[in-house]
Amino acid sequence: MAVDLALGLRDVLDASAELASAEDEDAVLHIAIRRARQIVGTDLAYVMLLDPERGDTYMRMAEGATSPRFDTIRLGMGLGLGGQVAEAMAPRWTRNYLADEQYTHVIDPIIIDEGVKAILGVPVRTFGRLTGMLFTSDRSERDFTQDEITLLALLADQVSAALTAAERATRRRRELDATLDALDAAHAESARLAGVVDLHERLTRLVVAGATVPEIVDLVVDIGGGSAAVFDLAHREIGWACPPEGPPLDLLRRVVDDVAADTERTDGPVTRSVDGHLVVVTPVVTGPDHLGYVTFGSRGPVPAIGRALGRVASVIALILLGHRARDEADNRVRGELLAEVLAPGEHDLEAIGRRAALLGVDVDTDLVALVITPAEDRMPRALQAECRALARADAGLVTTYGDRAVMLLPGSDAGATARDVAARLAAHQATVGGSGPVGGVTGLADVGDHVERARRAARLLIALDRAGSGAAAQELGLYGLLFSETDREFVGQFIERNLGPVRAADRARGTSLLDTLQAWFAADGSPSATADRLFVHVNTVYQRLDRLDTILGPGWRRGDRALELRLALRMAELRGV
Repeated sequence: MAVDLALGLRDVLDASAELASAEDEDAVLHIAIRRARQIVGTDLAYVMLLDPERGDTYMRMAEGATSPRFDTIRLGMGLGLGGQVAEAMAPRWTRNYLADEQYTHVIDPIIIDEGVKAILGVPVRTFGRLTGMLFTSDRSERDFTQDEITLLALLADQVSAALTAAERATRRRRELDATLDALDAAHAESARLAGVVDLHERLTRLVVAGATVPEIVDLVVDIGGGSAAVFDLAHREIGWACPPEGPPLDLLRRVVDDVAADTERTDGPVTRSVDGHLVVVTPVVTGPDHLGYVTFGSRGPVPAIGRALGRVASVIALILLGHRARDEADNRVRGELLAEVLAPGEHDLEAIGRRAALLGVDVDTDLVALVITPAEDRMPRALQAECRALARADAGLVTTYGDRAVMLLPGSDAGATARDVAARLAAHQATVGGSGPVGGVTGLADVGDHVERARRAARLLIALDRAGSGAAAQELGLYGLLFSETDREFVGQFIERNLGPVRAADRARGTSLLDTLQAWFAADGSPSATADRLFVHVNTVYQRLDRLDTILGPGWRRGDRALELRLALRMAELRGV
């Protein structure tokens, strides 16, 4: 018998009101299946819910079923009528399920046991995602009209809203229960909270007085005992206090490394037991920014230390944000000043010197120009930040571009400074070329030339397969000018083309022709001087030279051919091959 649409809509409205009063999921589902049977007029109704972990659906609740196995039904996506409802998220129905060949039959024994024939199922969706399915079934064959499908779908929408509300109410009850539990615990631990209040007051006084991070760390140790430290995101200590009775700084850093590597870490405190110490790590977070970690370690548990570290982390976050704001302003001024020096045209060098002095940069001393080239095609943000921090720490200037950074640092040895900076940026595999020094304020006019030399040096290091290292243009000499614009493949081919036959002969015969070739050029073509360098008889040198004539051709000792060979020898030396 077909359902009257107007009466059915009134029943759905009544069901909606009843569902709105349900307090939990079970109540919602009981109302849903009872109303489904009433609206469509069937023998039984049931709800299946999605199991996100297993990726299938399972029987959650049924009314009118008699077989105990009916409650055990599970259906994968696309299997059976229910699986197709879940997969398509659209209504499906059949007049006689067992005889309907459009469905994959996987639970037929249970259906036969229950005597079900006609089935209508509709999806239950929450915010466009599948939550479950609402079914109504008969033990005799029947057709389902479009009105019946529409009414059951409307009821399913009401069920979805009611489930969401019930879940929210359940969550609120849990939150309320948790709040009450926390309140009870707070009353029981009033003595310990008094210490937290004291910490808050002392923190407030320190902040008002403009305290530093080390002073905050000292306060933590004073209140809790043990050891404490604050680390930045690179796990470098910003401030620490590690008395002999507490865990050492290296142990605290090890725990921070472990916590940072945990993919399931939370924003709250994490406690680890290491080498007989309890270490608590709390992230320093403000809004979307993660700034570092506060750590505390002791031989045993310290009451309320987690809450205390939470307050300490908030204060340290404010201090670090202040540092970041000052650093960003400082970075901008340093970058703008160096960019102005590098810009074409004449500059007021005395004014630039005075502005540099305000940043702590003494342009009256020797300065080295550096070009930092990243391992990638573009400068990553982390490398830019490291370059800026390095310039601030060393009283220098830095400006960054899309593919490189340019820096002026105090120093009189460009090569040593370039190697030091490359070592400090080793985590980024940055290549550093240097040139200089630039002497005095008037020397600032030559910074652009030195930067170009430093750029060529960095490019040549990369071509020599020495990416990640540092060297000065002066150390590379003429080769920096000749080969700085080439790539690694060209340099390798140049060396192999000129020296490859000699190396092959040495490998095949166990000779030392390559050493002889190098000694010959170093001795300016003197056989006796070559013999002295190699500690061999001069006749041996003549024999080797004859052999080189055979390999390289008779014209290798002079002119352009000699120049090519000398260049190849020097490039191989610079490349370390």
